[in-house]
Amino acid sequence: MVIQHNMQASYANMMTGITTSERAKTAEKLASGYKINRAADNAASLTISEKMRRQMRGLTRASSNGKDGISMAQVADGALHEVHEMLQRCNVLSIQAANGTLAPEDRIAINNEIKQLKSEINAITSRTKFNETPIFPKKGRLPRLTTLNPPSSIANGMKYLAQKISNEYFPNAVEQILNSFSSMGNTVRTAAENDKTPYYSTMTINTIDGVDNVLASMSAQISWPGQNFTPGSLLLSVDKADFPSLNLSQDKLSLLESTVAHEVMHGVMATVYPERMNIGTGPEDFPLWFIEGTAQLSGGGYSSGWNSYLSSCASTLSSANDPSRDYNIAAYLSQGGQYTVDGRVYGHGYLAAAYAGYLASDTNDFSKATILTGMNKIFQGFIDNKTDSFDTVLTSLIGISESDLKDCINNGSYSSPVSGKMGAVEFVRRLSYESLGGVGSLITPSLSTGGTNILGETAKKNKQPIEIKNTTLGYVQMDLTTENQKGRGSSIALHLGTDADMTNKVEIELFDMSTDALLITDVNLLTEDNATNAIDNFSNAILMVSGVRSYFGAIQNRVEHTVYNLNNVVENTTAAESRLRDADMAEEMVRLSTLNILQQAGQSVLAQANQTPQGVMALLQ
Repeated sequence: MVIQHNMQASYANMMTGITTSERAKTAEKLASGYKINRAADNAASLTISEKMRRQMRGLTRASSNGKDGISMAQVADGALHEVHEMLQRCNVLSIQAANGTLAPEDRIAINNEIKQLKSEINAITSRTKFNETPIFPKKGRLPRLTTLNPPSSIANGMKYLAQKISNEYFPNAVEQILNSFSSMGNTVRTAAENDKTPYYSTMTINTIDGVDNVLASMSAQISWPGQNFTPGSLLLSVDKADFPSLNLSQDKLSLLESTVAHEVMHGVMATVYPERMNIGTGPEDFPLWFIEGTAQLSGGGYSSGWNSYLSSCASTLSSANDPSRDYNIAAYLSQGGQYTVDGRVYGHGYLAAAYAGYLASDTNDFSKATILTGMNKIFQGFIDNKTDSFDTVLTSLIGISESDLKDCINNGSYSSPVSGKMGAVEFVRRLSYESLGGVGSLITPSLSTGGTNILGETAKKNKQPIEIKNTTLGYVQMDLTTENQKGRGSSIALHLGTDADMTNKVEIELFDMSTDALLITDVNLLTEDNATNAIDNFSNAILMVSGVRSYFGAIQNRVEHTVYNLNNVVENTTAAESRLRDADMAEEMVRLSTLNILQQAGQSVLAQANQTPQGVMALLQ
């Protein structure tokens, strides 16, 4: 019998404390209705639950965003309904005024009503707003009047090809080139932003005969308004034997991507350096190898058989550091003088341009980023020194003259004249190895990216500083035109998700629906001829408004489905979060009852344990 350590009482006290603590937690769960009230309750489930709460609350807000977008589209549709009604009235009046039985004063009276209706159209479009945001801004996109009038002999494959180039490949090539070669891209975007109008390009697609004449020719000149240049154009030659139908093979599509990227690079360079694109007529002009070589940096120097031998050599290497085929590479580059940079601009010219980019960079390591950095430095140098000769600018940037650069490639040099840099043979070996499986394009995510991904989905056509304005298939006299698309346009974006991902954005274009945009400002019915012509004017205006109303209707339907899906996700995520976080009240009540009994028992045992020292006192007496 001891008195210093009453272990029975100590143990009973410890267990009573644990029971009291657990009882408090259970009471807290019953009071809050949650089984997780602090991180210690269930750390893993708390993390999952909070992530779900973020998603639920974000999607609830996104659903409200979508409903706001639907409301805005409904406001736009309601306003355009009234515009439609007025245009229908104008159409009726123009038909009436075109009748030869009317006197001049009758047409004056009719024209007065037309003037009032046009004024009200402008008033409605200018004062229609949603949350103080103009729905029909003056700088909005102009309503489209799209026509497609192909003769019966049109080849569907050619029509498909034209649309794919103008709607997908061209804008994506522009976007990727301007992003990759930022020195030129900044110049183009700054000019477009200051001028508030895009560069325009007209594309004509012609066919040529002969299997050997593959898609490899696109003459390009792109310019912009307000700069004293004529409208630009692209002339693309297409071989009917290579592109016969809608079912183009992936190899053909890859070739098409590569060619478009190559030729768009020509157009961008002609825009940024118009004074240097005379192909060697003066000391400041770009030589042909530089023009074609830099274009190949976009389209790829290993496409269409160019440098295929280098790809074959690289495929046998164990790594980019493997020098076992350097002799073959050096022999290929020199070819006893048969292959030269000037004589083989698409092959050796590409290698020389890439090597120049590497030499101009500030690092000695090989990578796509290194070449891009150097090329941007070179392009910026020509922007900053517009009057200096080509050789002067190039020498100042890469440390050697144009002649020495070409000698490095033409002779298959193992060493570099620039201190610390790898020789041409090692550079070409690494470039070829890293380009395996691709075409060696600098505008792709990596050099080895295959042809299917040369031009990713990076661009939205109405966001381009360079746009195709007209597409023509010359050999069948088919015009595919979208009229009246001047201006960069305006839009708003509904954010219908919880992430910053741009896929959660639903863009809504805003249109200028004034009488100027509808091409009826100057329409009058004062003469019979004017009234007759006005019939077509108002008919076209009605079609334009119909197109815009259809657009807003489609947006409403799309966003409604998006909102339904968001609500469904919120509902089911809430159910999942409830299973993680909500307390089972019956279970917690059972546990509380158990803990109450244990607490009472513990208190009773503690009282009994405290009687033990009383026996010691009895002994001492």
